Amino acid sequence: MSHFPTKGSQGVRFTFATDSQVESVAVAGTFNNWNGDRNFMRKMEGENVWELQIPIPKGRHLYKFVVNGDNWILDPMNPSISEDGQNNSAITVTEQGEVLIRTSDISEEHPGYMYANYTALASPDWIKKAVIYELHVRAFTKNGFNGLTNQIAYFKKLGVNTLWLMPFNEVGLEGRIGKYGDPYAVKDFYRMDPSFGTKEELSDFIRVAHENGIRVILDWVLNRTSVDHIMTRSHPEFFTRTEQNELFYDVPNRSYFAGLQFDNRDMRSYVIEAMKHWITGFDFDGIRLDDSDITPYDFLTEIKQELQVVKDDLILISQSYDEFHHLESCDLTYDGKLRMLIRDWIDRKISQEEFMAIYNSFKYSFPQHALRMSWLEEKEQSRIAAYLGEKLAGPAATILLTLEGVPCLMMGQEFNEPTLATWASLFDEYELNWQQFNRQMFEHYAFLIQLRTSNPAFWKGKLTFIRNSGDMVVSYARQYERDTYLVVVNLSPEAVIVRFDDSQLDEGDIHDWNNMIYQTATVNRQFAEDSSELWLDGYESVIFRKVSV
Repeated sequence: MSHFPTKGSQGVRFTFATDSQVESVAVAGTFNNWNGDRNFMRKMEGENVWELQIPIPKGRHLYKFVVNGDNWILDPMNPSISEDGQNNSAITVTEQGEVLIRTSDISEEHPGYMYANYTALASPDWIKKAVIYELHVRAFTKNGFNGLTNQIAYFKKLGVNTLWLMPFNEVGLEGRIGKYGDPYAVKDFYRMDPSFGTKEELSDFIRVAHENGIRVILDWVLNRTSVDHIMTRSHPEFFTRTEQNELFYDVPNRSYFAGLQFDNRDMRSYVIEAMKHWITGFDFDGIRLDDSDITPYDFLTEIKQELQVVKDDLILISQSYDEFHHLESCDLTYDGKLRMLIRDWIDRKISQEEFMAIYNSFKYSFPQHALRMSWLEEKEQSRIAAYLGEKLAGPAATILLTLEGVPCLMMGQEFNEPTLATWASLFDEYELNWQQFNRQMFEHYAFLIQLRTSNPAFWKGKLTFIRNSGDMVVSYARQYERDTYLVVVNLSPEAVIVRFDDSQLDEGDIHDWNNMIYQTATVNRQFAEDSSELWLDGYESVIFRKVSV
């Protein structure tokens, strides 16, 4: 059966077939700000098939079908599921209007269109070797920016070299939910929440971070403001409005936001000048662009060009999964596939072979050398320990920090902090529960982060998946120049003896125990003299290293 959507004569052609009684079907996604009350499909005459063609700009788009007004479902004709953890159907539209659908047969030998035809823009080396730590100032410390300065030693002990500060601007009052409101409902791009401290204290924090080899990234709310933003009265033309000339944000259930009007050139200039203020005045090293998946592509490119003049090694992180963002505008896009793949594997929905194939299908769907920001937790998802189970949090961390990409941790992830739900926790009084600090998990993260940041094999080395005999064991080699590392992770609670496909290992005896540099289990074991078998405890991670002569 052919996959849909496809290119049609008037845009992207969606089809929906059903045997059930259906009164209406609409298409809602990033291309129409997730509104299910427009873009209704037309029922084909004499058939229980619905169809619609929509002009959609180039880029990655997520969507669902809205059946009978309130039933949001995946497209049954599209096998590509988003890696954002929100279970959406996904397509990529090319500049020629062709529709790309990621399937698991995309591989190094058979790369997708974007990998075969495009190379990502060059990024500075510092972001390639980064481990990013996302935090909200109030939740992390009671003492604002001064408190963060006092925690530099903690960040260094953990080993992270890049800090991402969630918004610290003043939050709007109108429509506010909770005591503090949504931190992404910014009232003034230039003004800080005074409870976090002064501009001088922020400057001091960034200076001390830089002195300790730590970069700092600014979180930017890109396509909306609070509904009572300071510019809504002085420059009403900067904002989207209804036919009744009322402020609105064209995403459902977000009444405390006002949308920015991207067609207005002065608005674009205003936003970019505000960004420059923080870069030149405080020496931020990068900007994370919130909801960039529903922001015009040309505006992202404009931002990149303008800001690189101000600071040439500044990086932009796109909160999107869009292949085209790598070409001219952003250094990193989001990558949530590990969370999804590990969950599917432990649920026995996929096998070891399918884990490797699906991983590669994502990799070879993006432009060559595209940097992805890989995560197990992000602000719209639950804790990884809650999602997978506490015992799997450690193995998942091993995979995150030894595979490709630029790893990102959510504050508290490194010690299995249990109370943070999503970013909505920040609307009210909230701080991380340091009383439940898990030292063993912290030390696990600290070792892996130090290993990653100290060895180029993990941030620019070759990745080779190694087939093994374990049903729920993943193994792979990371190799750069003379260094080769073998990482083996058991995702099962059961102890297991595994054999490797040694034909895939350049260093045939790398899994000799004389080469072991890390293991999470504490059991004594004996092995065959030829090292052909490896005994793993339940949920164990083992790492070997061999240096070629």
